[in-house]
Amino acid sequence: MNEVYEKFYIYIKSSFGEREKKELYEYIWKNWGRKISFYIANIVPSYHYCFDDLYQEVMLKIYNNLHTFNPLHSFKAWVYTIARNHCLDFLKARNEKNLDVLRKTDLDRIPASTDQEKKIIQDDLFAKIEKFLQNLEPIDREISYLRFYEDLSYKDISRIVNMNINSVKSKVRLIKQRCKSHLSL
Repeated sequence: MNEVYEKFYIYIKSSFGEREKKELYEYIWKNWGRKISFYIANIVPSYHYCFDDLYQEVMLKIYNNLHTFNPLHSFKAWVYTIARNHCLDFLKARNEKNLDVLRKTDLDRIPASTDQEKKIIQDDLFAKIEKFLQNLEPIDREISYLRFYEDLSYKDISRIVNMNINSVKSKVRLIKQRCKSHLSL
């Protein structure tokens, strides 16, 4: 479904009765659930004891706030803003400012390959990128995810992380330079 159609589909469905809202919730769960889960895992590791609760709370918060979604803005940015704010509230409430110590490599994300040599190269490259990402500050890791995995615009990222758009552009440029240096080591 293209982004414009999806925005208006969500906006229109959210204004109808409970049956349509249930269909909409199933749509969001199916099409956005994994993305949201992966995004949350960039803030709070997926093996943290509260991860599943956080994920479900974010999904419910999205559902309960569908009536506030404005189709003139990006649905993707709206969803990630909700997820980010909820996770940050969770961390503040528990005074857990930095969960980086808990992070570990998730090798399940490496795509399968039939060519063994290609797989070894992919594994090595993935390990280097993962190591680089683990060493980033949490905000830089979050910006990296939103820009490179979700392909969000600088404007949407600046809204989500509540940062000046020029600062976001600068951070992305620096992250790219640092990653390039890290990969050439």
